[in-house]
Amino acid sequence: MIRVLIVDDDKLARKGLISIMPWSEHGMTVAGEAANGAKALEFLDQHTVDLMFVDISMPVMSGIELIQAARIKYPTLRSVMLTFHEDFETVQSAYRLGVLDYISKVRLELEDDQQILKRIRLKLADEFPQHISVTGATTTLSIQHDSVEDEQWRKLEHDWHSLYWLYNEAIFQHLCTQTIAMNRSVRRLEALFMRVISQVEIAAKLDTGFWSEIDDIRSAVEWIRRYRMLIYTQVTKSTDLSKTMICMLKAVQFIREHTADTLHAENVAEHVNMSRSYFCQCFKKLTGTTFNDYLRQERIRAAERLLSETNRPVTWIAHAVGYGDAKYFSQIFYEQTRLLPTEFRAQRHREI
Repeated sequence: MIRVLIVDDDKLARKGLISIMPWSEHGMTVAGEAANGAKALEFLDQHTVDLMFVDISMPVMSGIELIQAARIKYPTLRSVMLTFHEDFETVQSAYRLGVLDYISKVRLELEDDQQILKRIRLKLADEFPQHISVTGATTTLSIQHDSVEDEQWRKLEHDWHSLYWLYNEAIFQHLCTQTIAMNRSVRRLEALFMRVISQVEIAAKLDTGFWSEIDDIRSAVEWIRRYRMLIYTQVTKSTDLSKTMICMLKAVQFIREHTADTLHAENVAEHVNMSRSYFCQCFKKLTGTTFNDYLRQERIRAAERLLSETNRPVTWIAHAVGYGDAKYFSQIFYEQTRLLPTEFRAQRHREI
């Protein structure tokens, strides 16, 4: 069983959470409760706990301070945040500390208790697919994936967390389309995007403070779209080449701006002050593709725009995206799109 500690200074809130949640149905048991962070740490010293439900606003020691202290002493302990005030900075700070999820007390009555625990259980299973190990004790988890939809959602979450979408417009557009089609709750999508944003800002050492109201799935997707644009705006202004993510984002910008030029990996590596070999290694790791493949994809994307928006001949477009040989360009274009440039243009004109 997953052993749970409830930490909240409001006794009624603690008792209510303990009584209403279907803990046992999700392989969980409430091991204890505490009225503040200091009491919680005392409990952790004497009992094995796998998961804490922590109120953020408490006297003596805040929820954030408790999570910080507990993660140092018990690295495998995971937490879920309880909050009345859905303040973006507070929630984001909690995600940076590895919080699995957050539960709004205001919206708790509107949410499905089964879905809340199921969501948390699956996140635990992602982190500990075989078992949970706490202070030497092992509890085997038996996680049954409930449906194909759950597997699809987990795949979608993984793809967002890969961060390839930051660098690749095609991947980003595909993920946005998938996310809208999945039609999950706004609450769930909001939590996913906040975790992803925390992941980006930790890696890039940025603090955009970006937040806006999310009313539905489409506004959530539009929010992450605007966030992505903001990241590139900040990266453009940044002169810090000590962060690998910043360097790779600058590299992507440089490639897009020079698709018409003869471009080699060493040119881009020099732009971000890296050796060619180290640049290629980092580029593949962060973008999910090699430099040459990425350059080819960007050139074909640029060609698609020109074919759609202009009536210029194919030879002119080939030169405009860095290919001196129109025949070779047509071959590469076909490999990428399964259409010849003339076929692509005709198809787009029919769609219009």
